[in-house]
Amino acid sequence: MPTAIVNPEILKRLDELLHEGEQQWWEFQKTPGEIQDPVRFVQWTTSCLNLLDKLSVSTNRFVQEFEAWGKRTSGHPVNLGGALGVLKVAREEYVRGFAIDYHLAVASVVFADLLHQAEYLLQKGYLRAAAVLVGAALEEALRSRARALSVQISDKDTLVPLLHKLKTPDVAVITEVQSKTLEAVARIRNDAAHGGAFEYVHSDIERALLEVQAIIGRILGER
Repeated sequence: MPTAIVNPEILKRLDELLHEGEQQWWEFQKTPGEIQDPVRFVQWTTSCLNLLDKLSVSTNRFVQEFEAWGKRTSGHPVNLGGALGVLKVAREEYVRGFAIDYHLAVASVVFADLLHQAEYLLQKGYLRAAAVLVGAALEEALRSRARALSVQISDKDTLVPLLHKLKTPDVAVITEVQSKTLEAVARIRNDAAHGGAFEYVHSDIERALLEVQAIIGRILGER
C-alpha cells in the first residue's frame, strides 16, 4: 500500500462538502429528481469538482463519475445520491493514499527535468552551474511539499530553514539523517552561487545530484 500523505486542508474541505451533500440529499429524497435550491446545489457541485480536480488530473475517475451523476443532461436527471457516493469514495481513497495531489505530480516532472539539466552540465564539466541547479530543484521541491501539507513557510525560507520545518515530528517528511545530508547539498549550492572559492570536484556534485534525485522522488512521488 502507498504511504498516505494527507493534506489536512483538503481533508477538512472534503468533510465539509460531504456534510453539505448529506444535507442536500436528505432534502432531495422528499421530492426525488427535483432540486429545491438550484443555487445551493450548483455551489456544492462546483466546489466538489474543484476539489476533486486537485486529487488527480482533470480526466480522473472521480471527476468523470461525479459529473455523470451530478450534472443534469438530456434524458438523465440529477442523481444527487450517486454524486455524494463518488465524493465519499474520493475521501476514502485519498485517506488511504490512492489519490494524488495533481500539482505535486506535475512538480515531480518539472524537477526531474531540472535535475536532468544539472546532470548534463555536470557531464560537460560545469560544476558550479550543475550545483546551483541541483540546489534550486531541491529547494523548490521542498517548498511544493510544504505547501501541499499546509506547512507555514515564507519566501525568505531558504534550503536549511525548509529542511528544519519538514523534519519536525509533526511533519516528518524527512528524517534527521536526511536533513544533515541535504544541508551539505545546501552548502555546495551556496558556495557555487556566491562566486567565492569552490573546491568541490566532480564526484562531490555527482553525489549531491544522486541524493537530491532520491529525496525528490520520495517526497513528491509518495501517494
